[in-house]
Amino acid sequence: MTAPASRQVRRRADRQARKILKPVLLSGLLGLAVVCSAVLVRHASAQAPAANTQNQEPVLLVADSVTFDEETGIVTATGNVELSQGPRTVRADTITYNQKTKVVTASGNIRLVEPTGEILFADYAELTDDMAEAFVTNLRMLMTDNSRMAGTEGERRGGRMTRVNRAVYSPCDLCKDDPSRAPLWQIRAVRVVHDNEAKEVRYRDAVLELFGLPVAYTPYLSHPDPTVERRTGMLAPVYGRTSDLGMFLRTYTYIDIAPEQDATIEVTKFGSESLLLGGEYRRRFEKGNLILSGSITRGDLTDAAGDFKRKDWRGHIAGKGLFEIDDTWRWGFEGQRASEYTYLRRYFDYRDKDILTSKAFVEGFRGRNYAAVTAYSFQDLRYNNTTQEPLVLPEGVYSAYGEPGGVFGGRWSIDAGVLSILRPDGPSSRRFSVAPGWRREMVSDLGFITTLNTSVLMAGYQTNDYDRPDIAGSTREANNRFRFFPSADITVRYPFVRYGESSSQLIEPIGQFRVAPQVSNNLEVPNEDSLDVEFDETNLFMPSRYTGIDRLEGGMRATYGVHAATWFNSGPRASVFLGQSYRITESTDYAYGSGLENKQSDYVGRVELVPGSWFDANYSFRLDQSTLEPRRHALTASTGYGGLRVFTNYTYLDQFSDPYTRSQSEIEQATFGASLRLGQFWSASAAHVQAYTPDPGPRVSLGVLTYQDECFTFDTVLRRDFTDTPGESGSGTTVYFRLVFKNIGEFKSPTLSGGLFGGRTDQTTTP
Repeated sequence: MTAPASRQVRRRADRQARKILKPVLLSGLLGLAVVCSAVLVRHASAQAPAANTQNQEPVLLVADSVTFDEETGIVTATGNVELSQGPRTVRADTITYNQKTKVVTASGNIRLVEPTGEILFADYAELTDDMAEAFVTNLRMLMTDNSRMAGTEGERRGGRMTRVNRAVYSPCDLCKDDPSRAPLWQIRAVRVVHDNEAKEVRYRDAVLELFGLPVAYTPYLSHPDPTVERRTGMLAPVYGRTSDLGMFLRTYTYIDIAPEQDATIEVTKFGSESLLLGGEYRRRFEKGNLILSGSITRGDLTDAAGDFKRKDWRGHIAGKGLFEIDDTWRWGFEGQRASEYTYLRRYFDYRDKDILTSKAFVEGFRGRNYAAVTAYSFQDLRYNNTTQEPLVLPEGVYSAYGEPGGVFGGRWSIDAGVLSILRPDGPSSRRFSVAPGWRREMVSDLGFITTLNTSVLMAGYQTNDYDRPDIAGSTREANNRFRFFPSADITVRYPFVRYGESSSQLIEPIGQFRVAPQVSNNLEVPNEDSLDVEFDETNLFMPSRYTGIDRLEGGMRATYGVHAATWFNSGPRASVFLGQSYRITESTDYAYGSGLENKQSDYVGRVELVPGSWFDANYSFRLDQSTLEPRRHALTASTGYGGLRVFTNYTYLDQFSDPYTRSQSEIEQATFGASLRLGQFWSASAAHVQAYTPDPGPRVSLGVLTYQDECFTFDTVLRRDFTDTPGESGSGTTVYFRLVFKNIGEFKSPTLSGGLFGGRTDQTTTP
């Protein structure tokens, strides 16, 4: 045979081999990812799909040589073999296909790149063309998060079960100086089985190793594969110790009820006390969601001295829901209740939860209109507080705003409300109010910014069993009052701004004049929404410094202030604001010590200083208008360089405690803290809360030592609480540890359940 004829035969054989090789090798070799998916399913976001011969994308086969032996029916591709379809690519030294046995083999530097980014390496692979049976040796996997997996061999049987023998997994980086060293932690398993139909991964003889040393062993472990979003089963238990309850163990069981609902059951044992049973139920509806939670136990009740009183049932319930009625309206609720004031502090460490609020509401939004009707109920958790909490049945509000530039070039508004407050053994009141208003902002050619604002408040009151606070024995069975209160103000600002190449400056004087009828806040009108006045720079220019409308600020007043700021293009900035209010007409409505009791108010202001990333401070203040003595300080500051950062929060308040006797009380407290990076992975932080007035002494101290790298986090936390709650929750020291293993779960001790109360939540569980 001549040479040209021989080359023609060779080309025909290559073309025939490629026709046979492409669809079969593609479906087989791309199934290598499926063979190894058992080790990946716990950590990968999705399982690699198997290709099929009907894939619409074209197949590209590249090799140095492709031959076909007609007698044996074997197709062989050798030399830099690359098979690709779309984003998926397979490389190997040699790929063969036996037409008679329907077996595909690949050998030598096998590398498979998945579309999701995972890369599979292997030395040898053998599988049937339908991928029902497969065998791979010396497989390794590099995942998108730099996690690594390896196994001596993998098998796929019956198209359902995938088994990897002697598997090792770790998300930790290898040592750069000595890659052969064991990573910080890894998991070894004698066998890992992935059941495609059951969608479950099962481990046999799994060992957790730290620094190459085994520290934990389990003969059996199973979990759902990544295609399963959730499944019923046990969650990671936690244990710890508290000064009140001693050692405890919390266990959790997750229940998958249906695609739209699930639940978590908690069983906790505290020292020598009875079991605590708790749980949470969650459900989503087509137009809403619902969460219910609660707990119950039979625990020891003690008196204020801490002495045993009796053993009784104790618990809590909570829930919230939100449901859409239509495109405008929705309704919802939030509820919180505890059996007694110490329960949440004792069993869930809610030391800063003073009042539990429950409410149900209906609200609507349409354009610039808003309406809502809400009912409230409260439970006071403060020790020895005799104030009767009211029922709000109901509170209704309505707000509407017109188009800007509409009426006389401005925008109209209207605010209306109804309020009913009930106390079974105390004063009750009902209120209706409506306040139309108008506002317009104008900018002159000279740069003056002028804002006009007017409103008229009309409110009617009906009270029962109301006792005037300034007159003993003045209780009236029924009392009706009506208030009419128009007001107007004009505010003028004139900002001077200078823009430079590297910085900009602003000086903005602000002035306001307000006029309203001179009123005396009749103490026969109950005060439910204006109990406290906190005068500072944030409400200096507001129409009223009261928080509500039960107390009114009448008469004429002038308010003035100046705002100055400078900022650099590189980041540093500084600003200062100082202002004061002057009341032209006489008034004695503001209580002594509020900063507004004289014609000239106290000075209020704020200073912000950020010269760079190494320092920032924010200081607000109120100074006595005659002596310039401080009446309120609030400082937040932090500084640091490199790995060290120091911060502080300081608060001082000189306020009135009784507006009629003019007695005052001081509150002074500070928080100090620091954080320090000790190295590449180690860091430490500490914080301390110290009270100075009126009861000096420490409150809380906290220290944390942390190790954190790319795959492991370890926290040691020391907390000392110096406060005592009469009844049960006293001061004490708590030490607990937190271990986080990337991708496989988290262990914490102790667990402080959060639930619906919005408190501390130190629980993390892994399905």
